[in-house]
Amino acid sequence: MKTIIKLKEVIIAVALVLVLNLGLDSCIATRDSTKISKVEMGMDKSDIQHLLGTPLFKNADETGEQWGYRKVVGEILDSEEMLFLVTFDNDGKVVAYNSVKEFPSHRHP
Repeated sequence: MKTIIKLKEVIIAVALVLVLNLGLDSCIATRDSTKISKVEMGMDKSDIQHLLGTPLFKNADETGEQWGYRKVVGEILDSEEMLFLVTFDNDGKVVAYNSVKEFPSHRHP
């Protein structure tokens, strides 16, 4: 009987860890300043998606496209959520990137 209870506790603990990992994935991908620091002018969309993953949103107009990623700055208990924006020209090349506190109006992909 004790073995069954302990097995249930282990399964619940493992499930909790997996759920927490999945929930933090979108933040972890852009929390890593090393990945963000690798963004360079002239990279193409596939380079950025490979480096940072799927964007939170995409905005497009006649001048090009902008992708937004969630960026968490600071320690877990004292962190601030920001937005890392990558701007592409009509040829799909990075022409600008920066971090902002304000979330622009956008539509989800």
